[in-house]
Amino acid sequence: MLNGVSFAMLLFILASGLELMFGVMNVINLAHGSFYMVGAYIGVIVVRLTGNFLVGISAGMAMGAFLA
Repeated sequence: MLNGVSFAMLLFILASGLELMFGVMNVINLAHGSFYMVGAYIGVIVVRLTGNFLVGISAGMAMGAFLA
């Protein structure tokens, strides 16, 4: 149940960010989802290499910020 709630919160954050961009600019910007995907992919790779979850989160956030 906790896994489902956390996944629902994550989807809500992504959807609200997309809606904010569309509401302000009136243009659908799909880069929002691609930055999230790249950050998550890098995070998973780093977690598998190091075995440390916090390092993976930090690396994913850093890569997403670098690309943005």
